Amino acid sequence: MTPDALLIQQPSVDFPTFLGRATQALNYSPSSSADSSGKQLHDTEKFLSCLAAMKDQEASVGLSPHLLTHVTFSMLITADDRDMLDILEYCSGMPFVISDTCVRGVQLAVVTGNLSQWRVATISGCQLTVEATVRILFNSIVALFESVNLNVWTDCDRRPSGTTFLLEDHRSQK
Repeated sequence: MTPDALLIQQPSVDFPTFLGRATQALNYSPSSSADSSGKQLHDTEKFLSCLAAMKDQEASVGLSPHLLTHVTFSMLITADDRDMLDILEYCSGMPFVISDTCVRGVQLAVVTGNLSQWRVATISGCQLTVEATVRILFNSIVALFESVNLNVWTDCDRRPSGTTFLLEDHRSQK
């Protein structure tokens, strides 16, 4: 079977409470840049932009790499038991719950991690040395994040490899 992933949990930010208190404390709204950017922002991107603006009112809007640990996501993953072990290995450090399903040899897992952890896991899972079925899963996880405008792989090269792609992180070469 081809492993599958669904994004089942995303951050939920109470913006009225957060921005009300932060604006009062800072004497400026940390969402000003995000609100006036004209970009369609996912709540995660807006929240991370606000966090950056708390430290620097002129901070650029976007996904600051040093703030990715502030937002958490959960994936529901289905895979055969041979692939699941490899998948969870690439998700090292992330908590998970795993269960056998009613289909022999197929497992279901919920894996939770912050955006930085998912970035590392997907780069690790999108290497040539990774089994193609496992790489398909990590390719789909990248697509799930990108579908909600959370592309944290802008500093990576994508190279086709059969029906999948490989990710090469430029930062690791410096």
